[in-house]
Amino acid sequence: MDNSVLAVREGGVVVLLADCEEGSGSKVLEETFRRLKTPEAIEKELADHFVIGANKAYAVSRLMQKAHFILVTSLDRQLAKDMLFTGAANEVDEALKLAEEYVGKDYSIILMPTGSLTVPLYKG
Repeated sequence: MDNSVLAVREGGVVVLLADCEEGSGSKVLEETFRRLKTPEAIEKELADHFVIGANKAYAVSRLMQKAHFILVTSLDRQLAKDMLFTGAANEVDEALKLAEEYVGKDYSIILMPTGSLTVPLYKG
């Protein structure tokens, strides 16, 4: 997510292909999202009381202040919503239709098949 947000305009959309077959991977992360509900609230609580797991909730949600994130996933839809994802879809085509609600039908796509290893470089 950190690298993909570098390739998107403010208010743009990142479609993240993440099966998440084991869920979020952290009960603390899930509880933090459900309890605090905004990136600002998560950040404030971490500043006052740092907790491993809750820091991941902030790492994810801070990126969502720049762009919309839509998952193509098997993750439970309510959990995806609780984690502040803009949407969740079963297929890429479905995710692209959701994305068009935010960016319209005239958009560019950047594929980052190894997103955690790819750092996009913007040449203005």
